[in-house]
Amino acid sequence: MDSKTPRPRCRFRHVLATFATATASILSLAPPARAYSISSAATDGCHESITSDALRNVRKARPQAAPIAPNRNERALIDDVQFSPDDDMKDLGAVALLLGVRDNDLKGEGAHDLSSLAPVHGTPENQKEHCLRGPDRKEPNGTSQAVDDCHGFIMQRVGEALDGLDAAGAPASDRRTSLTIHLAIRGQIDADLPTYYVRMGQAIHAVQDSFTHTYRRADQMQITVTLDWLDPVSRTHDEAQDGPPHSSELDECNNLDDLRQRRRALAIEASSAILDATLDPTKSRDQKLQAVRGLLDRYLGYSAGCTFENGWCDAPEKRYKTDVGCGCRSSSDGEGGGTLAVLAATVALAMLLRRRRRRRAMIGAGFAFASLLATSTARAESEPLPVAEPLPREVSKVALGVNVGVAGSFDKTAVAGNVGARLSVSKRWVFGLDVEWNPFLSAYGSTFRPGTLNAYASAMLRFPLAYESINLRTTLSAGSSTLLFDLYGAPRATTGIFAQIYPLGIEWKASRKFYVIFNPLGLALPVPQLAGVPFMYPQYRIACGLEFYP
Repeated sequence: MDSKTPRPRCRFRHVLATFATATASILSLAPPARAYSISSAATDGCHESITSDALRNVRKARPQAAPIAPNRNERALIDDVQFSPDDDMKDLGAVALLLGVRDNDLKGEGAHDLSSLAPVHGTPENQKEHCLRGPDRKEPNGTSQAVDDCHGFIMQRVGEALDGLDAAGAPASDRRTSLTIHLAIRGQIDADLPTYYVRMGQAIHAVQDSFTHTYRRADQMQITVTLDWLDPVSRTHDEAQDGPPHSSELDECNNLDDLRQRRRALAIEASSAILDATLDPTKSRDQKLQAVRGLLDRYLGYSAGCTFENGWCDAPEKRYKTDVGCGCRSSSDGEGGGTLAVLAATVALAMLLRRRRRRRAMIGAGFAFASLLATSTARAESEPLPVAEPLPREVSKVALGVNVGVAGSFDKTAVAGNVGARLSVSKRWVFGLDVEWNPFLSAYGSTFRPGTLNAYASAMLRFPLAYESINLRTTLSAGSSTLLFDLYGAPRATTGIFAQIYPLGIEWKASRKFYVIFNPLGLALPVPQLAGVPFMYPQYRIACGLEFYP
């Protein structure tokens, strides 16, 4: 090979470097959730923290808000949520409340699925759930209309929450609402949760957002103008008509100045007051609704008189930088010139990650194989001698061996370790029996989950390369998969099927006793739950191992 010609190995490293750079870029562009952020790997759990503080306040005064003990299935759900509740917030009621709070931002999608979350956040009908103005809420009456929209959403959810109380005025554990949620391991599923807590969570999310999506009077108790998120994104924003653009600096909930600290304290206070009013056993349903209306007038009331011409009453909030909700700063006048392109690029890259993950992995595997093959071919040209196989010399003989291996999975994060027996019946065919422990990994809650125990038979078609130090192989496996821990709707010890394929593997003839096996890309599919709502955990794997033939 000419010394000036790039080696496949260098190209492979370039692919890896490019992939790493793209991944880092995507992570750096990942947007914080609009308004107070929800908990994710990239954002603080502002909503979860505020809501937990509010529930603690109410539980001190209202025995009706006492923790609801989860059953085994519900405990599995709590252990699998995509955030880490505080230790005193791991009962069914508290987690249902937190899941309700998160629902306004997620609508059943995963916290990091940007391509799915973009339309959730960009839907005009959803703006009232965040106390933002819709696209038709124009000044001079746009703010009062947007405030009315927000109030209407909150009152609707509070009314639905009151339907979840029992005769004594306490949240009824047997009155349930189906909520679509995305769990860390289980994925997207419909969970039956206590109605009161789900609906109150959705209501107080809007209450909390009203303290970040508005300009307010000096005491922070009355709204002077609501902010606009949609128009800056679409580059049609006119502040005189649409109000000030969204500002993610107002969304911060850590290391705050006096204004933002005051607003966070009021968000806790208002959330606590509304929860408390709905759990007051001395009030009727109508009285509770009236009490909540009074609280909305107190904390989310509209105060007229601030306009674009007077700088929204010389609002101090204007000193905070504005943006279009994607975490990328724009000028303070609300222009979103380059930010829309960044948002579009972020969503496009996220979609590429989802749809072309296998193609990119196969390209990387191809470069890896090309590198090994090129090295092997160069050696063969200088030393054209057969390379001995770790198998009997006579084709008719069989050979017994053992195999040990490890694997790692991306996308659905997991590791696996297997041990098994091998039977080589010819130069081309090898059969095996393996037992594999396949733990799952999660960035939330319990990071290490026992996963599945997989037992399977394999057939390996070998492609011997007599004058190379490597052979090629294709591996197919099938067997059973048993769940080793409880998941929501899938109890421990549930057993289903397992399938696996490595379309292109490499055998290195390390000695007369053993092969070193490298499988650069494979698909493993444990499906331990087949009945009801099936549970599968597909894994794109990279694996290596040893086959020893004594």
